[in-house]
Amino acid sequence: MSNSKSTIQLKMEKNKENILSFFNEKVEFYRIRELRKIYNECIDKKYIYSATTFTAFQKYLIQNNIYKEKFVLEFPSKTYTRYFVESPSLYRAIQSISSNAYFSHYSAVEYHNLTNNIPKTIFVSLEKSKPLKETTKKQLIQEEINKAFYMPPRISKNLTIKDIYSINLLQSKYSNKLGIIEANYNNAKINITNIERTLIDIAVSPYYCGGCFEVLNVYKKAKGRVNIQKLYDILIKLDYIYPYHQAIGFYLEKAGYKEDDLKLFDHDKELRFFIQRELKEKDRKYSERWNLYYPEFL
Repeated sequence: MSNSKSTIQLKMEKNKENILSFFNEKVEFYRIRELRKIYNECIDKKYIYSATTFTAFQKYLIQNNIYKEKFVLEFPSKTYTRYFVESPSLYRAIQSISSNAYFSHYSAVEYHNLTNNIPKTIFVSLEKSKPLKETTKKQLIQEEINKAFYMPPRISKNLTIKDIYSINLLQSKYSNKLGIIEANYNNAKINITNIERTLIDIAVSPYYCGGCFEVLNVYKKAKGRVNIQKLYDILIKLDYIYPYHQAIGFYLEKAGYKEDDLKLFDHDKELRFFIQRELKEKDRKYSERWNLYYPEFL
């Protein structure tokens, strides 16, 4: 057994230059399918014995500094395995899920320094592919809003744990990366929502930002930094079915924004809306201006 192992190692050492030629110095990380493809090609070209296990091949790559760290994110929906040339920060490793992934909601709030809290959940959204054909936006009726918002929110359970953090991988609608910017965070290049898109996302999904009270605090902290016209333009382009402009207008008013900012959102309010789901009658108040129910503690 030991002779066989020694022979395998000697074979790899003999063909070291050929094996290492498969690897690009500029690559930051490798996916498992990429390593397996190289492994199979090395067998086909007889650079390594067919008896060489993939594990032995990986060990050889580590010994030759092809990669330093194996990083695994095991979500209920899918497992992501990456082999990094240099040890990455947690945020950079998460970003490697996809070029279409971006940090959002409470994680974006923290990045933009819009909260005093230190969230222990990292929110990363994966933008869906562009639909093959455009769908016609249906006409919304009050009964549909009531039915949807009387129900509990559909909170993502697509979670995994890494170190002290819970990582929640969300699915987001296709937007061609609208309101998503490149940023450096903890020495890592990441995609993240800008302030305007962040304020929209947390108004749409307050449960990914600690709830409505925290969303309102974020809006207060964003005052003087957010471009309201830009926020409005992004919201219109996102083209939501529900009238989230009423919720955003309400937050802006409560946070003390000027009247000119509020006027952008003060239209098309025929349908009565809810600032959050599952808002019980005994616990809510009504905003006449925004035709909106909100929790009495706001």
